[in-house]
Amino acid sequence: MLIKSAFPWTDATSDENTLAQMQLNNPDASGAIRPPQRLCAGQTLLCKALGLKVPEWDARRFDPQRLLVEDIGQAPERIIQTTRLGIPAGRDEHLMYRFVDAGYARFCTRNPLRRGQVEGRDYLFLDQGN
Repeated sequence: MLIKSAFPWTDATSDENTLAQMQLNNPDASGAIRPPQRLCAGQTLLCKALGLKVPEWDARRFDPQRLLVEDIGQAPERIIQTTRLGIPAGRDEHLMYRFVDAGYARFCTRNPLRRGQVEGRDYLFLDQGN
């Protein structure tokens, strides 16, 4: 599984100082502080915010001593299943292999619920228990 985007979470382990460091790691194009809701909206932005460099992680096993991934006990109420982004024509671009927490859809690189999208054709809702 690949984590392609995220939303900053602050708690006792990763507080406002951590968020501020992530914002310093990942300014917007003009050099200004990027708002939290756009900070990790996509693979490149997520890696920049976390200070991850591809050569240091490419083709290597996950190292929990270098990056903490913690279960905070939050489960999405609804998941949106849709097509992946950036898949060239003829490369199974129609397959719905992208999964988005519906509560954070508006912060996605490309919101699967944007105007013109049709449920059942462009995306599906997966509810807990399905």
